[in-house]
Amino acid sequence: MRSRYILVLALVLLAGLPSTSPVAAQGPAAIQPLVGTWKLLGLERGATPQTLSPVANPVGILIQAGNGIVIEILSQAGRAASLNAAEAFNTYQASWGEVSVDAGTTTSRYRIRGDLDQRRMGQQATRTFTRTGPNLVITESAVAGLPMTRTTWERIPDLEALPDYQRDGVGMWLWVSAGLFNARDENVRPAYRDESLIVYTPTGHMAVLYLGPPGRKPFAGATPTVDEARAAMANAVSYYGTYIVQPKTNGMFHYQLGASSPTAVGGSFYRNFEVKGPQLRLLFPPQVLDGQQVQNRLVLKRLSGVTDMLPTSGR
Repeated sequence: MRSRYILVLALVLLAGLPSTSPVAAQGPAAIQPLVGTWKLLGLERGATPQTLSPVANPVGILIQAGNGIVIEILSQAGRAASLNAAEAFNTYQASWGEVSVDAGTTTSRYRIRGDLDQRRMGQQATRTFTRTGPNLVITESAVAGLPMTRTTWERIPDLEALPDYQRDGVGMWLWVSAGLFNARDENVRPAYRDESLIVYTPTGHMAVLYLGPPGRKPFAGATPTVDEARAAMANAVSYYGTYIVQPKTNGMFHYQLGASSPTAVGGSFYRNFEVKGPQLRLLFPPQVLDGQQVQNRLVLKRLSGVTDMLPTSGR
């Protein structure tokens, strides 16, 4: 889809906007055990349930809204800056999509709308889950020939006091368009991306998965080569962390706890934002392109609001 990519990330929008996700019909309470922001405690991979083995130093985030929209990032702590593209790709998994749960069951279906690994794009995974207090265990079936996974999560508490200026921006935001705009308000370099998402949570956490343009080439083998991995991640941006909103300047800081690029971990960004009707615009700092000053502007629309992000039970 079309896009206008900009050098700023932030947010804010009217909290009462309706959800637009076409999630499969389900009981209203069926998805509640999954709703929230979750910290990764354990990660196992294998061909079968009997061969699942732990992955060392797992880190990641799972953010699930009550209307079914979900983003998930799985990685490992301490990834070396010297990793080549294939090693970085194989130690960082990011996807987003829609989860539906049939009432009275612990089985869900995950329709993947966006993934760094193009083999998973458009696929549907079957998941089973077990919720015990603040802990959640999810087992996902193998998808597109990739291993099955079992993840263990701990729910992160919501902020005890969520300011109105921050509350309005909490939610799931779908990337619409982006580009570099000059002083005459002309888009001199439009951007194009597969369906992409940025999320802000009532816990003070955020996550982003901006994919590259449509048409990524499939891998020749079971695992990507260095060149294939580099091409798969070209023009993609993915990380998760915490955020702080500055209400007087309409600004926001992003602090990266995990990222697709190992060298980005621990970094931060400052963005500005604007709200125009049903859209969120993220405005990046000006830069110079071909001798003229331009500004990167990103436009997003709301998929989930603050009420979708807050669990109604099991808190």
